[in-house]
Amino acid sequence: MAGKHVLVVDDESSVRDLLQSLLRRLGYTSQAVAGGGEALGHMEKASFDLFLVDFNMPEMKGDELAREIKKRKPEAAVILITGTEPARAFPEFDRLLLKPFSLSQLSDTISSVA
Repeated sequence: MAGKHVLVVDDESSVRDLLQSLLRRLGYTSQAVAGGGEALGHMEKASFDLFLVDFNMPEMKGDELAREIKKRKPEAAVILITGTEPARAFPEFDRLLLKPFSLSQLSDTISSVA
């Protein structure tokens, strides 16, 4: 999936910045937004192959956003990023990436949905 376009959705600017830096190192282009509404707006303007979505966001939870992404673009891969192991499964997400994670874990998780 190298060279693909990724949308990072996280309400914490430090996490967005870190993810964009790591994605550049892995050869991806990316944009980052702070919430679900912004993400859906960006989907109208650009095409994304992969979405890295934080679960706990104030405006719209990650699973709500993932469902909307899949409605609009069923072929897109959506990876859940969270700091705690979810108590239930989320079929909206293709994979789970637990914080903190390493560059190799990010790379492996992305590769697994390619």
